[in-house]
Amino acid sequence: MKTLENILQKTKQASTTVAKLSSQKKVDLLLTIAEELKKNKEKIFAANQFDVEETKKKGAAGAFIQRLTVSKKVFDGIIEQLETVAHLDNPIGETIEQRILPNGINLKKIRFPIGVIAMIYESRPNVTVDVAGLCLKSGNAVVLKGGSESLHTNRVLVHCIHKVLKEFDIPEAAVTFLDNATHEMVAELFTKNDLIDVIIPRGSYGLTTTVAEKSRIPVLYHAAGGARMYVDKSADMKQALELSVNSKTNKTGVCNALDAVLVHKDLAEKFLPQLDAKLTERACEIRADEKAKEFMPHAKNATRDDFATEFLDSILAVKVVDDAEEALTFIKHHTHNHTEVLVAKNEKLIERFVNEIDAAGLMINCASRLHDGGEFGMGAEMGTATGKLHARGPVGVKELTTYKWIAYGNGQIKQ
Repeated sequence: MKTLENILQKTKQASTTVAKLSSQKKVDLLLTIAEELKKNKEKIFAANQFDVEETKKKGAAGAFIQRLTVSKKVFDGIIEQLETVAHLDNPIGETIEQRILPNGINLKKIRFPIGVIAMIYESRPNVTVDVAGLCLKSGNAVVLKGGSESLHTNRVLVHCIHKVLKEFDIPEAAVTFLDNATHEMVAELFTKNDLIDVIIPRGSYGLTTTVAEKSRIPVLYHAAGGARMYVDKSADMKQALELSVNSKTNKTGVCNALDAVLVHKDLAEKFLPQLDAKLTERACEIRADEKAKEFMPHAKNATRDDFATEFLDSILAVKVVDDAEEALTFIKHHTHNHTEVLVAKNEKLIERFVNEIDAAGLMINCASRLHDGGEFGMGAEMGTATGKLHARGPVGVKELTTYKWIAYGNGQIKQ
């Protein structure tokens, strides 16, 4: 029986092979994986249908099922993102900085792979392909630990990836899938900082915080997501309405969905009834404070906790504020440092929002749902990091690299 130690040692060894792949081989590799996935589309759909039905039997919520399901649209998105990542510039070997020092040394800062990335995630099978593609493109090996609810889908996806790796003479361990990993194995995984360089959790608040608390390995993650939007009195109301509805209803069970809208009191009477109607049409539950509820006949009374909650569901909290000062103070207090939105034409307010609000993504007059690696031209993302070290925001190909300082001299010594 293979131990976790044995498995990870093979992944570590495979990382040296992946790190040396040429730019063209990476392109060919990812495009071939995309073709293999297309050939096995019906198998993927069948496996996913089984996972979805089994998960429904256990009473899973709608948003969870939404994230688990591989529809035709989701599958097409998986292929599109993989092909986009394939054609990105190869980051490895890039000269980030270069200068000649006074002593004549030619100093270069060069981009290199991190090594071995571990990914622990829930429900979303598309993550399996996104992560494998991003890691291979950035010259890293990867350890995948998906949720049990998507096990059968992930098995088919990984089988396709392994088949192509074998065709390219790359060890299958370059994409290691922990099939049926026990809680004990996952707990042991957190201690393997000699074999894993970075761990990235993607999923529920419980998952991400557990990994952050127990891991001895450096972690890139966000504990909670969700966005707040402030609609200022200077905003274009038609635009604000469209942005609010899109940010909330485009997809509800995701970390960049809108959770709260703050509306300047001067707009409340005209704006809120329209927002109430649009959200009610889309079966979105509204939880409003006392002032907002006057103009939103379908709203329920909001609690204090509602304004601090990442709903991951068709629920929106709405509040009326007296001015921009109150709105900024509210956002600073409630932010999860993930995504915050401002709808305004006032340039001074926009500048203040950008300088004062501490979040990985600030969306000015655009939807919160656009804070995404795919939308940013990164092809896909490992997730969104809300910390301030190494990477922040969507974690894409370049965020999966580190660098080395290389000094080219001809005998210089320390004086």
